[in-house]
Amino acid sequence: MNTTNLGTISLVVITALVYLGFLHRVLDRMRLTKMQALVILLAMLAAGFLPEIPLYAGLSVNIGGALIPIGVAVYLIVTADSAAEKRRAIITPLVVAVLVYLTEKLLPMEPTSAAFLIDPLFVPAVVAAITAYLLGRSRRSAFIGGVFGVILTDIIAWLENLWFNQSNVPIVLGSTGAYGAAVIGGMGAVLLAELLGEILERLQGGHRV
Repeated sequence: MNTTNLGTISLVVITALVYLGFLHRVLDRMRLTKMQALVILLAMLAAGFLPEIPLYAGLSVNIGGALIPIGVAVYLIVTADSAAEKRRAIITPLVVAVLVYLTEKLLPMEPTSAAFLIDPLFVPAVVAAITAYLLGRSRRSAFIGGVFGVILTDIIAWLENLWFNQSNVPIVLGSTGAYGAAVIGGMGAVLLAELLGEILERLQGGHRV
């Protein structure tokens, strides 16, 4: 299954869950209403088909795949309950970016390798989701880590191109729109935090945010 298919399925499932009210606890903890969440999801889907916005030296950005998720992530940082969570939300993407970068460098993606059967964007998205969940310790921090971690990885790749005088190689932040690695990383981290976090909450008798 490639990243585009995974992204499509993920967005359809999440939109349906939001519409049916099954993710109300997640939305409450992310300080979003059901209507706001639906508007964001639909905006990401629609904006993903708009032309990328060129920035500088081969770097451009997709509105649905990067700008809207970044806006949501910034909102979540600003509305975090404590300074500690804000710090965690900033540190988590840095760790995610490093791990995703190393994953892209270390995993073989040659046509003759078994790993080539997986879309190159798929593995980083999953790594981002799992890492963001483990480090984020909250639904909000998990989403922030997943989104910003993948975006930072793309920026690192762009800086590498500049360093090696390869500015002719295009880098698009959120390259496949709402179906891309940044969106899958962020939403996947939230779903992991909700599913696994709910189990831990019941076992520990505590509460997560």
